Amino acid sequence: MRINDFEWDEGNALHLQLGHGIAPEEAEEVFANNPFFKRTKKGHYAVFGPTFEGRYLTVVFELKSKGIARPITGWDMRRAEIQYYKKHRR
Repeated sequence: MRINDFEWDEGNALHLQLGHGIAPEEAEEVFANNPFFKRTKKGHYAVFGPTFEGRYLTVVFELKSKGIARPITGWDMRRAEIQYYKKHRR
């Protein structure tokens, strides 16, 4: 999957920062650092991967036209998610 840019506004940036302790820059790092993508049951996508400092995150996003990703939510991966990521990454 090719992501060309990100759509950030006060709503999704604040939700990730205040609700989940994830800075927008960290969320973007997951996309650039050997990610694994999976489609969700609700039609969005989830990206699994580490930040450049080694924090393993899952970020759920909407894929918009022209390869624009709009992050919706995210969290620190649990141990099982990290194992899933390591098993499925390319």
